[in-house]
Amino acid sequence: MHQGGMPLSDARDNPDRVERLSAIADRVTAVPLETNALCRIDRPEKVICSDRDVFVLCNNLIHRFSRNGNFQNSISLHDNSRIHDYAINSQQQLIILDRFRQVHFYTFDGIKRRQEDLSVPAGGQKLKHIAYYAGALWFTFERLSSENVFENGLLRFDLADRSMECFDLPDLDLGRRSVHRHFAPEFAVSENVPYVYSPFAGKDNILRDTLYLLAHEAFDSRRRAEMPFCIYPVRIDRRYLIASYCENIARESNFLFVFDRNSRTSFDTDGFRDDFFGTGIVTDIQPLNTNGSEYYFYKTGKDAVKPFPERSEEDNPVLFFVRLNG
Repeated sequence: MHQGGMPLSDARDNPDRVERLSAIADRVTAVPLETNALCRIDRPEKVICSDRDVFVLCNNLIHRFSRNGNFQNSISLHDNSRIHDYAINSQQQLIILDRFRQVHFYTFDGIKRRQEDLSVPAGGQKLKHIAYYAGALWFTFERLSSENVFENGLLRFDLADRSMECFDLPDLDLGRRSVHRHFAPEFAVSENVPYVYSPFAGKDNILRDTLYLLAHEAFDSRRRAEMPFCIYPVRIDRRYLIASYCENIARESNFLFVFDRNSRTSFDTDGFRDDFFGTGIVTDIQPLNTNGSEYYFYKTGKDAVKPFPERSEEDNPVLFFVRLNG
């Protein structure tokens, strides 16, 4: 941890020190998922929350739970197509994207209502992520340019008139020439202003870039509203700027970066020590909704046994909902 006003040359990560989770969170709520023989979850691929429900994607099934973790039902595509990504809308519907650019609309109970074909217009776009916001579906995509360079873009599909609009996704000016990302960009919203997030594969430049963007007021909602869609290296919260990369295969490249705009303090670590439930090190937190008002992490097996002795199985996870300070 260090203060944002320090020279960049003094900003160093200390891998031997782990901050407490309470340094950034004022409440963590445990949600033991009620799994059964037909619903076992070894690794949640994506978790989304509505006001009353929790949805977990795992092994090509979307499992629905109550906010207390009680199992409700499981949903799969009727033709057994692969679920590429999913979102929920304000009409209490699941919106599922398959790998053939088909969008399927299901009730929370698993009844299919309709389907939209987004395979046209052509253009070689590979849809990556889906989100719902302000009556429209937003898809980040990747395409190969005429120069054989992969470019990122954003597609808006209006649900009222079924019109489509594409936006380029330029990189922000970070005051340096080389910018490399790992994750496919994701649509997000902060203070009712949309933006696109994609973290770096490494943490070497993330503090330097964050301070540069802060100095140029790039996170200010009024400034962002005046700009075209750009790719930001951090998620934007009123108080915190967050980025994470967690890949078990390459542990040395993992990081969880949090910058507190109130105190101009950054946390650049391998994770946070869970001092709420004692589940060990939290190496990754992800948002439960598009606006990032609530985050989550999960634990299974030996990491979940201390607070939940009956949860020794590796495919019987406990979700932890995180409310950040401020």
